[in-house]
Amino acid sequence: MKNLKILVLIVLAFFAGTNVSPAQQFKQGKWQTIIDGQSGEGAFFYRLHFMSDNVVEITQQKGGLNTITEQKRWDREGNKIVITDNDSSAIAAFDGSTLTITDENTLIYNNPPYEGKVKPYQHGLAILHWVLILVVLIILNELFRKSKWASIIFFLVLPVVLSIFVWPNQGVTYWFKWVKVYSVVFASIWFIFIRYSKHFGKHNWVKLIAAMFLAVNIMEAVSQDFSMGHLPNVLNGIAGVLSTITLFYGWKKIGPDNSKEKDMVWPGMPILWIIAYDVWNIVYVYLNFPGSTSAQLMVLLSCTIPALFIKKGTWLQARAFTLAAWFMYYFTFPRFTEQLELMVPRNNTLMLTVALLSIVLNVVYFGVFIKKIAHKRSMANQ
Repeated sequence: MKNLKILVLIVLAFFAGTNVSPAQQFKQGKWQTIIDGQSGEGAFFYRLHFMSDNVVEITQQKGGLNTITEQKRWDREGNKIVITDNDSSAIAAFDGSTLTITDENTLIYNNPPYEGKVKPYQHGLAILHWVLILVVLIILNELFRKSKWASIIFFLVLPVVLSIFVWPNQGVTYWFKWVKVYSVVFASIWFIFIRYSKHFGKHNWVKLIAAMFLAVNIMEAVSQDFSMGHLPNVLNGIAGVLSTITLFYGWKKIGPDNSKEKDMVWPGMPILWIIAYDVWNIVYVYLNFPGSTSAQLMVLLSCTIPALFIKKGTWLQARAFTLAAWFMYYFTFPRFTEQLELMVPRNNTLMLTVALLSIVLNVVYFGVFIKKIAHKRSMANQ
């Protein structure tokens, strides 16, 4: 009996010694990550394709630069992945950095002051996720339109819980993202009070603050564009300034309508302004946070489609609800959303072209805005 116990212990020890721990597992294939930059840098998008012949193909996208793809050598040293650059390498992000294998689905990137998690990329799942962003956000917007308590729980209660127990531990470091999540959540709360309070939404200062949420949202992005300093960023930043100036037309008409949903509507917000804003916004993301472009396109469409085809005049309400819902989701599962981002084509010609489109549309609407103001004044003087 004693010998049997010894034999069992030897067998168990053998299997324990030969078992590969999660930290030692590594799957070749495509991986990707989004690394938060320092102030004024935006975010960096990297896709790494590890191949069996110890070659890794790295694609880099970051503010002001073309898409760059290079092949380098990778080697395994214990639970580390070491990437070797040559002297003429254009992608220097992995010089002196380490990729630590923590499990079969996670590599830890550490190259101070930059850090992040690299995750496997699955194209089919990424396409599905991309479509679901649009579908789920439109459904949520309809839920928030029709249910007072769903809105209250989602925007008043849930952010408090997540802010205490989840978001601080998720590794989101870029200042703009933190400002954005709280500003759009607070805007959603403000709009809820406008919709469901008997007298709150009747005051002009309340309506003005509702419009100011959008203006501040734009100017936050404009400051980021100008801090980048590249010509496309500067052009798009000017477009954002024009968008801010022209958004206030008819703001005194903001308020709840008489429908059973009590939607907060802005009847005077023109479709042309919305289109010019949408183009400016997606160009902003494309220039500064290239890895987030595909998802943000769907986030924009999720508020524009309902405002054009489900209920007109609700764009501002829908924009706050869908953007807040997206950022709450992103802050809760940042690495999951980043590993499923689709890569968007990027080069100097494309960046300049979309920036020119953005500023042209906003200049055109600025002209329309000036004509509206002039007409309104001439009518008042008659």
